[in-house]
Amino acid sequence: MKQKLFSKPPKTVYFRKWSHRGYGVFQSQGKQIAIATMVMATSLTFETKTATAQVDSAINEQIYELDEVIVSGEQEPVAFSKIARIVTVIDQKEIAAAPVSDLNELLEYAVSLDIKQRGQHGVQADIAMRGGTFDQTLVLLNGVNITDPQTGHHNLNLPLSLNSIDRIEILEGPASRMFGINAYNGAINIITNTKPGNTIKTEAKAGQYNFLEQNTSVNIKAGKTTHFFTAGHKKSDGYLPNEALNNTDFNTTNLFYHGKWKHNAHELALQTGYNTKAFGANSFFTPAYPDQFEATKTFFSSVRYSLKKKNIQLKPVIYYRKHHDRFELFRDTAPDWYNSHNYHMTDVAGGQLPVLFQTRYGNIAANLNIRYAHIYSNVLGKPMPGTKAVPGESATFNHQDERIHTGGHFTYTLDLEKLHFAAGLMTSYYNILDRIRTYPGLEVSYELFRHFRVFSSYNEALRLPTFTDLYYSGPVNIGNPDLRPEESKTLEAGARYVNTVFSFQSAIYYRKGNNTIEWVKLVDAAEEAPWQTQNLTTTATRGVDFALKVHLNKFWEASPVSLINLNYAYTDINASGENVETKYVADNLKHKFTIRLKHKLYKNFRASWGIRYQDRNGTYNAYENGNYNTDLPFKPFWLVNLKISYKYNKWEFYSSISNLMNKSYYDIANIPQPGRWLIMGSNFSINYK
Repeated sequence: MKQKLFSKPPKTVYFRKWSHRGYGVFQSQGKQIAIATMVMATSLTFETKTATAQVDSAINEQIYELDEVIVSGEQEPVAFSKIARIVTVIDQKEIAAAPVSDLNELLEYAVSLDIKQRGQHGVQADIAMRGGTFDQTLVLLNGVNITDPQTGHHNLNLPLSLNSIDRIEILEGPASRMFGINAYNGAINIITNTKPGNTIKTEAKAGQYNFLEQNTSVNIKAGKTTHFFTAGHKKSDGYLPNEALNNTDFNTTNLFYHGKWKHNAHELALQTGYNTKAFGANSFFTPAYPDQFEATKTFFSSVRYSLKKKNIQLKPVIYYRKHHDRFELFRDTAPDWYNSHNYHMTDVAGGQLPVLFQTRYGNIAANLNIRYAHIYSNVLGKPMPGTKAVPGESATFNHQDERIHTGGHFTYTLDLEKLHFAAGLMTSYYNILDRIRTYPGLEVSYELFRHFRVFSSYNEALRLPTFTDLYYSGPVNIGNPDLRPEESKTLEAGARYVNTVFSFQSAIYYRKGNNTIEWVKLVDAAEEAPWQTQNLTTTATRGVDFALKVHLNKFWEASPVSLINLNYAYTDINASGENVETKYVADNLKHKFTIRLKHKLYKNFRASWGIRYQDRNGTYNAYENGNYNTDLPFKPFWLVNLKISYKYNKWEFYSSISNLMNKSYYDIANIPQPGRWLIMGSNFSINYK
C-alpha cells in the first residue's frame, strides 16, 4: 500500500469502532489493526505497517473519516489514545480557522507553551515549555532539527508562512530518548503542505500600521514525484503611536521547497528554504537604547532517503543550516564610544541513521547521529589568529568556535491489547567534555475502560549551552566558557479519554534540573554588577496540564458551534543557587488559560474566537524616564482575538482582529506589545491539471 509519511490528517481523528473501509493496516503482535496515519514526524519517524490491499495514494489522500490518529515519536508510531505523554496536534483546518496571523501567535494557544514575543508577526519570539527557558525546546521542520546553536532567539526563523503549514505536532516534556539533545522540555514539529495533486493557493492581507502580506503556494504531482513551492513577503511600518520611538517596523521574505520521489519501497525527500528579516528591535535587549535594529538570513536544506523492506525500515537523513545575524545597538546615530555592530554567522551540519526492526515480541528502534556546529563572530567564541570578512558587510569576524556532538537512541516498544510499554535511552558524546553520558526513558499506558487510559513516564534529558551562554560579554553581561550541559529528570502521570466528539488529556509532572544554565547576579553585589552565566545547583519544577476539546457538530450536525477547546497549565519553580538572583528561571507562566471557539454566524459566515489569560511569575526592573526604577511584578492579563470569515466557491474573505479589547501588556520586560490590530485578507485556491 502506498502511503505518504506526512499525509494529510484525517477529518475524524478518534477511534470509534472497527469497520470495513480501505485503511492502511499496521502489524502489532501478529494482529491486523485498522488505523489512520498521522505521524509525529520527526527526524526518526517510521510507519510500522503491513499492507493487505493495494490502495492508490491519491484515493488514500481522500480518506478523511479514519478511526485513529497515529502519533509517532521519532522512531515508531503510537496510537494517540495509547501514548503516555501530553501531545497536541493542530491540523490544517484548525490553523486556517484560528484567529491569528502568524505561527508565533498560533502557538500561544497550545497548552503549556510560553511564547514571549519581542516583535509581532513572526519577527522574533522566545519559545518555552512547562516553565523552561527559551533554549530548552527543540524545533523541527518536517522532522529535521533546525534549532540555532547561537541562541534560542533564532529558533523560529522559519522559511514558511502560516498557510504553508499542514499541521503542528507538540510533544510536552523531556524527549531526549526520542529526539536527542536539546529536547529538554519538549519538541515542536512543523509539517508542510506537501501532498499529491495539483493545486495553487494565494493569499493577500492588508491592515493597520501599513501592514501588507502576500503568500503563494503550489503543489505539483508529476509521475512518481510531488513538489511543494511557497513564497511569501510581509511588512509593516510599526505599531507604536509615537513616531520618534516607534522602531517596530519589519520586512520579511520566505522561500521554501519540499519535494518527494517514490518508487515501490524507496522514497527520497528534499527540502530547502530561505528566510530574511530586517526589523526595528525597539528595546529588545535593553530599554536604555530603544533604537536597536536587527537583520537575519537563514538557509536550510535536508535530504532524506527511506527504505521499507518487510520488517525493517531505514530512513537516513543529512541536513545543513546557515544563519547570519547583524545586531545594531544604534540604528541611526551612534555615540563616539560605539565601535561596531555585532555580527554572527553559524553553520550547522548533521546526519542521522535511524532503523526500525519489527518482531513478534515487540519493536526495536535505533538511531546513530552526529551534529557539528560552528560560529564566526566579532563577539562570541575564541579569538582567531587572523580575521575573516563578514559576507556582504564592511566588517570582519575575529572570533570563532566549534563543537561536535554524537549520540545514539535506542527504544524497545511492546503493544498488547490494553497495555503500551516503551523503554530506551540516549547516549551522548560531547567533545568538550570528552566523555559519554546516558539518559534513559520509560513510559507506560493502560486502558482501564473503553476510550479511557492512564499513563506514566520517567525521562532524563540533556541540553548543551549555546554560544551566547558560553561567550556573550558586554557592559551588563559576562559569559562563561566553562559551562557544563544542563540535565533533568522528570516524572509524569496522567489520563486521557478520547472519542469522536469529546476528548481530554491531563497530566501532573515533577522535573528536577541539575546544572541548570542561567544568567545570575550576586545578591550582595552592587546594583551595576553584570549578569553572568552559571550552572545552578538544582531547579525543581511542578506543574499541571489540562486540555479539553469538544467537536459539537460531530454529535449534533446542526449545531452552530463546531468546536470548543479549553486548555489550562499551572507551573511552579524553585531554583537553588548560592546567593544569586536569577534572570530567566523565575520568568515563567504560573497560570495560563486559553479558550478557542468556532461557530456559525449566518449561512457561509463563520466566527473563530481566541481568548487567553496569562499570569506570569517573577518581576522586572521597570525602565522609566531614562532610569531603572523599582522591581515590578508582571501584571496578569486577558487577550481576545476574533476572526470572521466568509467562503464562496474557491474564495475566502476574512477580517481578523488581534487584541480586540486593546489591552496594554508585556510578554518581556519593558517591551510594549501592540494594541488592537485589524487585518483583512482573502485567499483563493484551485485544483488544476
